[in-house]
Amino acid sequence: MVVLRWVMRIVAGLVVLVALGFFGARFHDGPLGPIPGGPLVAGDAVAGPVTDWSFAAAAEEIELQLLSQSRSRTTWFIVRDGKAFIPAATEFPPGKTWHRDALRDGRAILRISGRRYPVTLTKVEDATLTASVRDVAFQKYPARPTGDVWLFAVTPRAAGS
Repeated sequence: MVVLRWVMRIVAGLVVLVALGFFGARFHDGPLGPIPGGPLVAGDAVAGPVTDWSFAAAAEEIELQLLSQSRSRTTWFIVRDGKAFIPAATEFPPGKTWHRDALRDGRAILRISGRRYPVTLTKVEDATLTASVRDVAFQKYPARPTGDVWLFAVTPRAAGS
């Protein structure tokens, strides 16, 4: 009985620590790995529009913040023919909503290698383009979530808009 009480205390302590970690991440500059974080504020802001994203093709993950949200997240990043795309699995992780918010207001900031880029995310509806980007994604990310995946095209945006 004493051992069971100690095990329960340890489990309760771990649950509290994890909850505090998720709560504290909201005040951090950017996500903490897979844990959503606060707004992206650090890093040089890139003023000019990016027309070729090839420099970031090797980036496995980037940081993304929608301007309509005060949270940021880590996400995959795909570059095909110099154009950038962000996939969004609609069912993983459970409770994810950023992809729906991006449909209403796609203005966002990407942070890649410490630099912040103002962009607009637009859902790709072209099946041919989606298939060609999916081929690049399958090579870059062999392990991927199941279910529906939306694809967002990344286009440059003026920093103040």
